[in-house]
Amino acid sequence: MATTETETTSYAAAPGCLAKPRFLALRLSTLIFLGFAILGAWVPVFSLHLANLNFSAEATAWASSTNALGAMVAPLIWGQIADRWLASERCISLCALASGALMWFLASLDEPAAVISVSLLLWFFLIPVLSLTGPFIFRQLDHPERQYGGIRLWGTIGWMAASWGLTLWYWTARQQSAEAEVDFADSLRLGGSAAFLVAIYAWTLPHAPPSPRRHGPASWWVRLADAPLAALSLFRDRSFRIYGACMFGLYITMPFTIQLNPLLLKQLGVEGQWLPTYLTAAQTTEVAALAILPIFLTRLGLKATMVLGAASCAGGLLVLAATESVAWALPALASAGFFICCFVIAGQVYVNHRAPRDIRASAQGVLVFFNGIGLFLGHLLVGWLRNWTGDRYDVAYGIAGLIATGLTVLFVTCFSPAGSEAKTTRENLVSQPVIP
Repeated sequence: MATTETETTSYAAAPGCLAKPRFLALRLSTLIFLGFAILGAWVPVFSLHLANLNFSAEATAWASSTNALGAMVAPLIWGQIADRWLASERCISLCALASGALMWFLASLDEPAAVISVSLLLWFFLIPVLSLTGPFIFRQLDHPERQYGGIRLWGTIGWMAASWGLTLWYWTARQQSAEAEVDFADSLRLGGSAAFLVAIYAWTLPHAPPSPRRHGPASWWVRLADAPLAALSLFRDRSFRIYGACMFGLYITMPFTIQLNPLLLKQLGVEGQWLPTYLTAAQTTEVAALAILPIFLTRLGLKATMVLGAASCAGGLLVLAATESVAWALPALASAGFFICCFVIAGQVYVNHRAPRDIRASAQGVLVFFNGIGLFLGHLLVGWLRNWTGDRYDVAYGIAGLIATGLTVLFVTCFSPAGSEAKTTRENLVSQPVIP
């Protein structure tokens, strides 16, 4: 998609782009570090926490799918609020405060119905903490395709730091008492503490006020959701539909790793206290890939970068289906880092440039909505496969790998970044904020 001179000028002159605050990159990196630390503290071991509570496969699937159910609603509502009514940093602070309180409450629950209900409410507030952080950071940057990767990698480091901190906590407890049990409810308390830090820190961020509507007066019900409705127009472009469809399908495969990776490692003999650290294997490669994401985008182009990400997802799942040792499982887990960086995050940059400035939060939110449907279906599929196969993880991973392989082929054959046969040169990508 070519960017006209007028569009480029208006983008550069937008609020938040003229007067750059001091130490902006450091402040944005700190925000995303703390935001991802919330998730890194407890999401990787949540299925183990549920296993300790003796949840069935179905109950585990439903509790895990609350992430997806929240993604169907929260990004649309909070995207509209941030785009039209309340400054983005205020939305982030409010959502983080509610998330922290709910995580501490969730840590005290042990009944499936209560855990599922509170988890659903938690994700309604927790998802916007990150879904709004991305557009907020894009809004502060002049050249997101070159600057975002270096900032976003601190989110991955935050995830890893929280997981390693949890491992250190469990290891310390074991040193004090060899009979000490690993209480994965502590992971929720750690995540809640990080959320409280985000709620406070967000008030120190640059102001990002909501944007006015681009069009004239409309009925009250249209004004309630005009930004998400406008974002749906992006799907008129064929390549954007292909991107959305492939993202949707790949998100169906993500619950296989969310639910099964910790269970697989435990089955392969990894002790509970070390599981949080082992599960950061994907983040190690993600940090490295994010550091060189601008090189991927400028040298390979957007499509080749995203194909690399999708292929990494498929390959990792297929290896997990065949592995019988930790030595093979860890490289397979690490491949997910390339998927997150090269497909998911590169896709965010793509969407940011395809969407008009006043609906960027809603554009990302609409995609999170559809991805949430994929996550939901994937979580239920994992639960069904575990029951049907008697916890045959190899079968479950194999099915997910075949799905990802098919979607990679679809993306290779049908996606064109510009939505047409026109191609942007490598030099244009370097000289102006355009995705090739």
